Amino acid sequence: MPLRRFVRERRSSIPNDYIIFLQEHEDDIGLIEDDPINFCHAMRSSNSQNWIDAMKDEMKSIQDNDIWNLVELPKGMKPIGCKWIFKTKRDSKGNVKRYKARLVAKGFTQEEAIDYKETFSPVSSKDSFRTIMALIAHYDLELH
Repeated sequence: MPLRRFVRERRSSIPNDYIIFLQEHEDDIGLIEDDPINFCHAMRSSNSQNWIDAMKDEMKSIQDNDIWNLVELPKGMKPIGCKWIFKTKRDSKGNVKRYKARLVAKGFTQEEAIDYKETFSPVSSKDSFRTIMALIAHYDLELH
C-alpha cells in the first residue's frame, strides 16, 4: 500500500489586497529623501554648489585631523577605492540645516589573506574595564 501524502493549499503570508504606503513620519527619518547617490548626481543637482562646499569641508577636516599619510603602493597591489556619500541634514520643521558629504573607503573590495590578515577593533570588554578599575582602586592610582 503506497504512503499517502497530506496535500494542503499554501497561502501567502501577505494577502493580495494588502496595501503598502508611507506614513507622514517616515519622511522625517529619510525614507523619502532625494539626496544624490553619487558624485555625478550631486554635480547635476540644483544644489551642486552646496555639495561642493560640503566636500571641501570634509577634505579640510581630513587634512586638519591628519587622517591619512601618502605612501607608495606595493607592487602587485590595487588601491582601495572611495566614494562620496551625501546627506541633507534637516531641522525638526523639515528645513535644510546643512549639507553633509563624507568620503568613505570601499573596504568591501578587500580580500582576506590578500589585502589583510586579521581585523581588530579597539573596543574594551566589560571584564577588562572592571579589572583595570579594580587595579586602579587597589594601587590608589589616578586614571587619565
